[in-house]
Amino acid sequence: MKRILVPVDYSDPSRAVLQFAAEIAHRLGGQLTVVHVWECMPHAPPDLMVKGRDGKPRKLAEVIRDNAEAEMRQFLGGAGLPEGLRVETRVESGDAAKCILGDLDSGEFDLLVMGTHGRGGVKHVVLGSVAEKIVRASKVPVITVPARALAP
Repeated sequence: MKRILVPVDYSDPSRAVLQFAAEIAHRLGGQLTVVHVWECMPHAPPDLMVKGRDGKPRKLAEVIRDNAEAEMRQFLGGAGLPEGLRVETRVESGDAAKCILGDLDSGEFDLLVMGTHGRGGVKHVVLGSVAEKIVRASKVPVITVPARALAP
């Protein structure tokens, strides 16, 4: 269990899950790959142009990717990970469950550590659960950590 994938959404609970996964990796002499999956607006055309920070037109997907990468750097900068821990990052676009399962299917990873938001009832039935989809289809062991388990 030396190659650990950790999906994050930049929330406080996902920071706590990252710290939990980092502790596992640190104790096992492993490494982390931290992934954030973003989905472009479903009704926006893929070549939709917007004005960038420099005032020049850019594709919306490029602007979102750039922002997600900047947020990843900021997120990791404040994560307080153990010294010397090897950490790689990925920012991907698409359906979160499909992207994460694709990463797992690559054979690069031995373990997935991810948080759950604990939605229940109708909201869970309507929205589904990314964690549930991944647990059902994963070819590697998955540790799911409910947000309430990491609360102080």
